[in-house]
Amino acid sequence: MKNRISKSEKGLALVSVLGFACIFLILGFAILNLAKTEIVMTKKELNSTQAFYAAEAGIAQLSTKLYNEQFEDIADTALGEANFQVDLNMDADPPYAVSTGSVGLEVKKIKAELSFLSPSYEKAIYGGNAAGEEWSFELRGQGDPQPLGAGEVGGKDIVKGNMYVNGDATLYEESSVNPSPLGNFNGDVDSTGNANILDSASVSGAVTEDTAVKSHPSLENMNYAVNNTHNVSQIFADAGVGSGYLPSGNELYNVMVKNPSNRSGECSATSCDDYFLEPASVIGGGTQKDAPTPLNVGENRVYYVDGDLWVHNTSTYGFLVDGKVTIVVTGDIHLSDNIKYADSESLLGLVALGQYDGSGQLISGGNVYFGDPRYGTMYTVSGLMFAADSFLYNTDSVTGGKVEPTTGFSVYGNLNALNQVSIERDWYDLDGTGDARPAHFDSSTGQWVDLETGVALTGSESSSLRHYQMAITYDDRVGTQETQPPGLPRGKGTIFSGLRYWEELPGN
Repeated sequence: MKNRISKSEKGLALVSVLGFACIFLILGFAILNLAKTEIVMTKKELNSTQAFYAAEAGIAQLSTKLYNEQFEDIADTALGEANFQVDLNMDADPPYAVSTGSVGLEVKKIKAELSFLSPSYEKAIYGGNAAGEEWSFELRGQGDPQPLGAGEVGGKDIVKGNMYVNGDATLYEESSVNPSPLGNFNGDVDSTGNANILDSASVSGAVTEDTAVKSHPSLENMNYAVNNTHNVSQIFADAGVGSGYLPSGNELYNVMVKNPSNRSGECSATSCDDYFLEPASVIGGGTQKDAPTPLNVGENRVYYVDGDLWVHNTSTYGFLVDGKVTIVVTGDIHLSDNIKYADSESLLGLVALGQYDGSGQLISGGNVYFGDPRYGTMYTVSGLMFAADSFLYNTDSVTGGKVEPTTGFSVYGNLNALNQVSIERDWYDLDGTGDARPAHFDSSTGQWVDLETGVALTGSESSSLRHYQMAITYDDRVGTQETQPPGLPRGKGTIFSGLRYWEELPGN
């Protein structure tokens, strides 16, 4: 018997098939729309990410330009499918830049706060004269240094780099101010008072009198007690070391020694702990101009020392420094032995920070004793030196008395003092007795006078005058990203020192 399918049943089946077809069709469209939406969202997210990376690339390119002293906006620049542009705001306090990256309709913005070094790092010699005293900085001398006993005497003063003096600046005889080695600075002399170029002295750059007094950076704002890579005093305290070296496994074992017993005279002369920059083993031999002892100080470190720092060892003439660091001390810095660099990548920053009262006034420390006469064999120093107070040349750090040097000195770096660069290098014999005393030429009277008493020298005393050469060669590498040490004092200068921080701006 055959089963027959009625027309009504056939119609019902057709309706069901069409219904399912419509459902699948609707689902298909929905899936396609969802996929399309996902593609759009993925593309949007990808574009947004690329826009952010483009904004980062803008900051990176700006950083490179600033290290090359190119202080200008970056116009719209293509980067693959993306674009970026950077707007620089140098007049803001602090200066900042906004980098805008875009891909299609997606836009991302990054704001970066910019950091520059204190303007004093643009000078081979900087005397800020914070005390506001009547002050004159002088260069003089003739010819080359000549042998005298175990040292040298005479020679013309030479500065390669710019000078700033908050006071009077005078060049005598054959002294000269010349361009820095890499030509970044022309050999300018800026003086807030008078600038006199006399005799056969010469200045390669511009000579500017009555220039504006420069503002000083806020060293307290650097907050070195927190912003350091190595709190040296804390490291010694944690190791329980009150005198001597850290345990041999410590990374500072071959860098510093604290309150060494064989230099108790030096340590007892100061009011705080004393740290000596030296390895556990030193090398003797050589001459007064040598630095035979290797010293690896590390890379990209900021050492914070709550106390005084010494470069002084009785068994070596000096230290050959390998590394790139800045050492900040709350006391004074005593440079009694030579410092030279082991290679062209090494660079040392030395900051005599001092201590401050509640109103931010310097109350102690902050001096650089340069060539200590009781202990020193210093002839040459490589380093970027910063004194919150003054440089004191051949001054006894205990008695404060000045002692005649046995030779001149050379610096590869700078002399940077917020107060004065006090480096008396002219001496005479009092009344022919052999009692050596510092002298000063009074340009207002045209006479040589005793530096301390102001009494004019007699004819015989004037004939006993002797000068000791100073040669300063500015280290242009302080402005180079690869060699600039971290943690140097910041300010409103033109030498870029990196980004302080950056943030993505909301609402992009």
